[in-house]
Amino acid sequence: MSGLSVSGSGPAPTNTSPNTTLSSSPGTAHSSGTLSRKSMSPYKVQAAPKNVEWGLLGRTVGVAKTSVLQKMGKQETTQADPQLVIDNVKVKVLKVLYEETIRLSKKMVNKSQKYNNSVPPLKEAYQEIANYYTTEQFTGKAIEAISNLHVEISSLREKQQTSINNRFILPAETFQTGTINVAREAKDRFRKSRLEYDSALNKLKIVQQANNIDLKQLYICQSHYAKYRLRYLHRQYEAQTKLSDTVQRHGFEFLVQSINLLATLHDLYSNVCTLLNNNEPFINEMREYSANQKRIFAEQKQDNQLRLYEISREKEDTKYNELVEIFSSPDLAVVNAICLSAGSEQDIILEDLVRILDAHKQTLPIIKLGISKEVSSTSSAATLFRGNSTATKLMTAFTRMTGRPYLISTLKPIIDKIVKDPSGYELDPEKTSDTSGNVERLTQICQDFLDAIYSSISNCPLPFREMANHLQKEVVKVFPESKHTSVGGFFFLRFFCPCILSPDANGVTDSASLTMEARRALILVSKTLQNVANGIVFGTKETYMKDMNSFVEKNIDTCKEFLDKIAEMPQATDYQPLSSIAEVKSNQLPSIHKLLIKNLEKIFKTLTQYNQQSCTFQLVSALGKLGDVEP
Repeated sequence: MSGLSVSGSGPAPTNTSPNTTLSSSPGTAHSSGTLSRKSMSPYKVQAAPKNVEWGLLGRTVGVAKTSVLQKMGKQETTQADPQLVIDNVKVKVLKVLYEETIRLSKKMVNKSQKYNNSVPPLKEAYQEIANYYTTEQFTGKAIEAISNLHVEISSLREKQQTSINNRFILPAETFQTGTINVAREAKDRFRKSRLEYDSALNKLKIVQQANNIDLKQLYICQSHYAKYRLRYLHRQYEAQTKLSDTVQRHGFEFLVQSINLLATLHDLYSNVCTLLNNNEPFINEMREYSANQKRIFAEQKQDNQLRLYEISREKEDTKYNELVEIFSSPDLAVVNAICLSAGSEQDIILEDLVRILDAHKQTLPIIKLGISKEVSSTSSAATLFRGNSTATKLMTAFTRMTGRPYLISTLKPIIDKIVKDPSGYELDPEKTSDTSGNVERLTQICQDFLDAIYSSISNCPLPFREMANHLQKEVVKVFPESKHTSVGGFFFLRFFCPCILSPDANGVTDSASLTMEARRALILVSKTLQNVANGIVFGTKETYMKDMNSFVEKNIDTCKEFLDKIAEMPQATDYQPLSSIAEVKSNQLPSIHKLLIKNLEKIFKTLTQYNQQSCTFQLVSALGKLGDVEP
């Protein structure tokens, strides 16, 4: 073999060309039938793929790697005809789509058949219903018409099933098996020939690159290579042709099937529409009859519902009225018993009672009545409102709840100033070694508080001014000299000063920011303002506070003017209650109802203790009408 050559080393038919050659001179042959690599002319050999090695194991690994690459679409994309790859992907998608189309079409036919199978028992059921309405002529006719329509539509569906099977499903299955599957099989044969071709090519390259070339082996490899290359090219052309034909044929094949399907559906729905149109006069007649009957029924039902709603609403709106009347009793006997039986929850219960009474506009009348009783039953102006009666508790809770926004807006800026810098206010030499400048500092901060309070009249809640007006009038009747101190005690002792002493409890600031020094400063401010409101100076009890007497004396007259203004009856006396009636009916009244049931025995004992047994029977009657407590 003096001149052997290998042609076509590339697998793709569009770009393969001979580029692997082997040449030798006759004089270089050895007696053993092999050629020395050194005596041969330089080779032009394409680099062998790394995924193929010599031998059975090498061939197996090479074939496996090539197969994996093909499945990943890498070798086919880079080495095969791009159009073949595109057509192959399209055919794959067509295969899936045809399978799904056929499956859904058969499912539709099956459902149609199930519908047809249900028509006979449906007709029997309709007949049973018609037999029930023996006196309803229109109802019987309507049921009969519906039953007949079901039977006629069932026969049309049977024709549709046959048409879909013959004109859509069967052609689609034929195209799938006779065209798509055949193209896919040709592609699989092409893939297999590619593996064989790759193996033969790589085997040939290994022989060519050996140091000592075996001519016999080279001849065998060259023969195999030529054989598999020819087969590869043939199958590639075959696969390309069938895939391309499949893609092209799909367009008009499926178009015909789609036209057939549309025609089938058109026939069905056209016939159904014709049946329904024939029944249109009867349908309109039945519609008018049904609408008239429905209107009559709706009017009757609405009348019944309105009557029931009115009864229910009246009962719901008034179910707590008797209980509210008991709470609003001038002697406040039940309210007092509830508070005494509440224990540690007294403040919370008291706020609930205030909201209930305020929603029914009973809080101010009760507080005014309590003020009148307090004044008439007190022998000395000095002890006025110093006790802890139920009316006083209500007044305190009401002012705290109503006046919280007013307190915060009036006092917070100055309290924050003390909290930020609490030093320099202490006057007690036992608590500090240096009091120089503290009187001036305390005087200034107290003046800031009074100025803020004096300028807040326009923001003062209307109930406060109404209570102050009533309080001043009642006190003047018995204790004329206490005209200002009574109002001052109400505003300062029970409102401003408690907030200054405990701003964290009134929502003005948080407890974490209040140091002991800040609390002490606030105590000194509270003492000073209370003396201003009472119109008295500091004496022997707290001698270290005597330095503030000049400030107290200076502000007494101004404070009296403020108390007179705040006690003037405002032009508008109507105000927004803390809660609406609907809100207390949803929240506070049910809560109090539960508390009454829970503490009923304690409440009865308290009423008996205060000789108020008459309230007991009234309370039992009201609770009995309310019924059990909802869980």
